[in-house]
Amino acid sequence: METEDSSPALDSDFPSPVKLVAAHLVVVVGVIHVSLGLYNWFRWLNAGFLVPRDLRWPLFVVSGLALIAGLFIAAQGRHRRTLYAAGIGLMIVYVVGYFSWHLGGHGFVFREPTPHQGPVGQFLLDHLFAGPVKFLAIVSEVALAVVLAYLLVKESV
Repeated sequence: METEDSSPALDSDFPSPVKLVAAHLVVVVGVIHVSLGLYNWFRWLNAGFLVPRDLRWPLFVVSGLALIAGLFIAAQGRHRRTLYAAGIGLMIVYVVGYFSWHLGGHGFVFREPTPHQGPVGQFLLDHLFAGPVKFLAIVSEVALAVVLAYLLVKESV
């Protein structure tokens, strides 16, 4: 039986649950982007292109590694507010970029776009539920942006 004197201290060095959720989401989003980026970049390398015509894949790798690096820096207690803001910005780029890429017909730079037909709402839902990895990525990115926004506001007060 524990008494009040033998109970563990409430002030510990263990991160708050919100920070743990944020850290887990960073790992999920980072792993998804590094994995997809490397897989597709290697496909371009096998075709003889060091720098692929579709620059999303190297950008996925770099941004995914940046997320993981940011996690380690934040865990040391350095530049947290800046990292939270940068993470929110990156999540916005991921989500808006995903839907913009598809709404724009998959051809912003190197090829003619092939725009989609039909209602935009149905189109967005179809692409949200296009597959388990895409769904997990979008949900994790949105959740991470929300959690980082909470931490940013909480640490501003």
